[in-house]
Amino acid sequence: MSDINAICKEKFSTHKATLIQDAERFLIIDWRRADGSSDYYVNYIVDKKRGSLIVSGDLGDSIATWYNPLTAEKIKSFIHNDVGYYVGKLQCASNKYCYDEANIIADLKEYLLGCDVGMLITEYNKHGSHYIERESELWKALENDVSGCIYGDAFIPSEDIKNFCEEMDIDYWEWLYSCGKRIHPRVYLWAEGFYMACEQLGI
Repeated sequence: MSDINAICKEKFSTHKATLIQDAERFLIIDWRRADGSSDYYVNYIVDKKRGSLIVSGDLGDSIATWYNPLTAEKIKSFIHNDVGYYVGKLQCASNKYCYDEANIIADLKEYLLGCDVGMLITEYNKHGSHYIERESELWKALENDVSGCIYGDAFIPSEDIKNFCEEMDIDYWEWLYSCGKRIHPRVYLWAEGFYMACEQLGI
């Protein structure tokens, strides 16, 4: 989390907030670099009546809705230190989650931690066209396997991976499909950018 916050602060270090409108229903903020560049440009619209935060710009698009009247101050405080809560309010978004091989393997290791290593190797060798003898080889081979199962913002395990995990845990379906699932960095940028823009404007 601290790394993400540092990235946000770096990317927005020269950003200036411009209050476009603050009316009874809508508040609109442009969040842009001081040199006018569109890199990391974000436009925020708060629908105070619906309790919605609408994001668009260089970092993608999203709509988060609370379905009750809210001020920008309230929304700012809700999402600043709880991005997981913010994700739960996203009704639509160009990005919510992301996956990579390292995170998928880390989660697989955690779920299979209690399994006997010898059994893991035996069962893995039964599925697919590989033969491994050591634990290190197992995780390396699995990493190669999962790299071909990441499709954009989704992890879709192969039949071999599913069969292997099912052999180790009959309830594999409860956790396999969420392995490696992490909140997309853009969501942190949306939330932190809104907080920083509001702070600049004294909102």
